[in-house]
Amino acid sequence: MYSETLSRSLTLYELLGRMQTSGSTDKVTFGELLHLVEKRGFGAMLAVPAFISATPIGAIPGIPTVTGITIFLISLQVLLSRSHPWLPSAIKQITIDKVSLNSGITKIKPAALQIDRFLFPRWLFIRQPLFRTFIALTCACCGILMVPLELVPFMGLVPAFAVLIMAIGMATDDGAVALLGLSLATFGLATAGYHLLPLIN
Repeated sequence: MYSETLSRSLTLYELLGRMQTSGSTDKVTFGELLHLVEKRGFGAMLAVPAFISATPIGAIPGIPTVTGITIFLISLQVLLSRSHPWLPSAIKQITIDKVSLNSGITKIKPAALQIDRFLFPRWLFIRQPLFRTFIALTCACCGILMVPLELVPFMGLVPAFAVLIMAIGMATDDGAVALLGLSLATFGLATAGYHLLPLIN
């Protein structure tokens, strides 16, 4: 069973490689990026918007909101057991600069090779429906919080990183990493509440 699981696991390097796009156009849409990784499952799909938000591209006004809503919608549909996540056309057609995305991924790839040495299938209870539901709920909360947190400089990075780590853990079948992401998400949600309460009041 272990070797079978290992053969199906996705490495971080491979995930980043799948996000790199070619072609003559200088823009790539969210829909195209998600399509590139859709067959690799829930974790890989969540990693795309989380990664974008956690890079300098996420500093562009509006991107944290778009990526947060995308994370929320994907997570919600995981909870509803949809086999093919749906996103509004308005989100799927949003474009980002292909050169900036590919350049950022190229710079991170050497580090990804080193990180992959520590990522391997373990604590496979993360595949259980209950844990998958808990991860999806947490990601949904992080995603929706990224929208108002865009008003607080740099605070949107905390839930984005939390989702990214959880997504990597799910994509690579690494339960230890997924739990690390959950811990960061708990911290992020608490910190977000602390910063948002004054804005609400």
